[in-house]
Amino acid sequence: MSQSKKTRPSKLFREKETNFRDSVISKLQTLSNKVSVVLVGPKYGGNIGAVSRSMNNAGLHDLVIIGRDDIPEEAYVYGMHSTDILDSARHFSSLNDLREEFNVIAASSSEVTFNGRKYRRLSYSPEEFWKIYLKAKGKIALVFGREDDGLRNEEIEGCDSFISIPANPRYPVYNLSHAVTIVLYEMVRQTIRSRSQMPLTSGQNVDLLIEQIIETLDLIKYPAHKRKNTEVMLRRLLSRSRLTETEFHKLMGIFRYIIFNLDDSDEKN
Repeated sequence: MSQSKKTRPSKLFREKETNFRDSVISKLQTLSNKVSVVLVGPKYGGNIGAVSRSMNNAGLHDLVIIGRDDIPEEAYVYGMHSTDILDSARHFSSLNDLREEFNVIAASSSEVTFNGRKYRRLSYSPEEFWKIYLKAKGKIALVFGREDDGLRNEEIEGCDSFISIPANPRYPVYNLSHAVTIVLYEMVRQTIRSRSQMPLTSGQNVDLLIEQIIETLDLIKYPAHKRKNTEVMLRRLLSRSRLTETEFHKLMGIFRYIIFNLDDSDEKN
């Protein structure tokens, strides 16, 4: 019986890259139907444009603007490749107009408290917020306040949750677009699998790599009495390193090249 032809590693890697990309797009599409960014009384067109760009990076499309019914030209300058988000931005006069549409309205502010009595400003970090709400059902509105004085107490009172970004207490106020970017980054980070978490290579492949390294050491006449401890050390080192398939094949290629050249050198001698 003829054996089936093996798939080239490069093709497998391309397939994994494609699957990873498709998975990310699918997950962000789900988020785009779930999460909206709400700007309350934004003053500067540059910030509005920068926010639309960060939304595009995060796969979101629904921008809501409270207390302003125009999109200044400057926003289009800063919102590179995100004009569709600006063109479709929705305008309302009050946060109260959003209550029927969204299940969770989360305010963002630099003012925090650890006093349980001041419950209006008991906050989550972006990481804590998304751990709680990312898998929650229903739509989420991320509310960001004005550049000069943020959100007012009555606006915060109408929100269900509160996000505060860790910062230097002497200057805790982030630029509006930067604050949006940080909150959305954490959302994306917890949603998609990062490249560092790609499937690890098998234990069998780790054994093959160790054999390849030991073969290399034999060729350079590495002391035999050190071999056992070295092999144990290599196994533990490679275990901690959590090798991916790509890394395994790259390392195998390097040691095969070394072995080939060492063998060739011995023949010449």
